[in-house]
Amino acid sequence: MRLDKMIGNSGLDTRKNIKRNAKKGAIIVNGQVVKDTSIQVDPDLDEVYYMDQFVDYFENIYIMMNKTAGFLSATEDKDPTVIDILDDFYKNLDLSIAGRLDKDTTGLILLSTDGKFIHKVTSPNSNIEKTYQVETRDEIKNDLIKIFEEGVYIKEDDYTARPAKLEILEEKKALVRVTEGKFHLVKRLFANCDNEVLKLKRLAIGKLKLDSHLAEGEYRELSDDEISLFVE
Repeated sequence: MRLDKMIGNSGLDTRKNIKRNAKKGAIIVNGQVVKDTSIQVDPDLDEVYYMDQFVDYFENIYIMMNKTAGFLSATEDKDPTVIDILDDFYKNLDLSIAGRLDKDTTGLILLSTDGKFIHKVTSPNSNIEKTYQVETRDEIKNDLIKIFEEGVYIKEDDYTARPAKLEILEEKKALVRVTEGKFHLVKRLFANCDNEVLKLKRLAIGKLKLDSHLAEGEYRELSDDEISLFVE
């Protein structure tokens, strides 16, 4: 694996800082100073020190978070991000986010050091269904079920969304299942049908459901069984 990834996964620093410090001679691999953080190393064979600390590599981390409103689904920003919610140990990991949510949207997001896992979850080609609970301004009419199934025309972008599933729960409450992750997609599905989403919460990504014991702003690592839900 890449040297900077090995160090980043060990929680010693961010990849950005690792690259900068490497130029100052902060990394030693098998007794030699290495300034190129893109080189390949074997965690089982190579001895790596960063800032005079031994790099104790461990396997990838997978986190489920119940995102709270007011936080951006980003790793860095001037405004509060979901990374700011994490403990210091996790903040230093080289995490990426799968299933980003709008600032005011709550619910399930995934964070991981595993790039392949992130790509699997986010790629449209994976056809992984995302389930949302929606509360709207106006009554949700039954004819929207068929309109969603056929694909809503998004006039502002001049394209037809992929077929979506709509399950009406109450007059102004429903479940929506989509397989694409375009910006503000669920909100725009309703907006293009003359309704407005007032509250939006993601309940599931594929077969993985949001842990009902996680309050907003809480998180935990995924179990092996939960990770296996994304392995074909």
